[in-house]
Amino acid sequence: MTRVPINIPLVASIIAIAFASLVMAAQLADLAGAVLTPRPREDPIRARIDNYLVEHADGMKTYRGRFDGRSLFFKPKPPVLPRKPVIVDRTPAPPPPEPGPEPPRLTYAGPSVSFVVGDEVWFHNGLHASVGGEVDGVTIIASNPPWSVTLGYGGGEYPIELFKKKKLFRDQPTKTSNGPFPGLKSATESQ
Repeated sequence: MTRVPINIPLVASIIAIAFASLVMAAQLADLAGAVLTPRPREDPIRARIDNYLVEHADGMKTYRGRFDGRSLFFKPKPPVLPRKPVIVDRTPAPPPPEPGPEPPRLTYAGPSVSFVVGDEVWFHNGLHASVGGEVDGVTIIASNPPWSVTLGYGGGEYPIELFKKKKLFRDQPTKTSNGPFPGLKSATESQ
């Protein structure tokens, strides 16, 4: 007798296929039932959750009602006082007063002054005018060349200092000490 060689992987595959076919055949009835059964209209889990939420809301109303009536926890409401009738004055309000002229500014806001020559004032925009004259809304009231000038602008008078006046040499007090030369006398001391 001749012996037929057995292919072990082929036999194992056939056995596995047969087992898988049996398992699928057993589940086929459940699969067909799940596919053909109509879908439920309401989710039972969601219905239970909604029921729990309604019960919780009712319970909270009950618990809240137990505390709201106690004066130990809440101040009683104040008594309702009768309201006094409101009398409305229907007379028309007087018209607002007309605004007067604008007060002059505290500081000069006109064109800036370049320099003063005699009675003539020159501005940075190239315009110039003499004392008593007016240019670009600025009236020249007085001048003290080259130190200062007084200008009228926007209803106000503004003294403008162009240079600070320093004390002149003759106005300074004389020194009595001889400084680094102790033997010398000044001309004012010798007289």
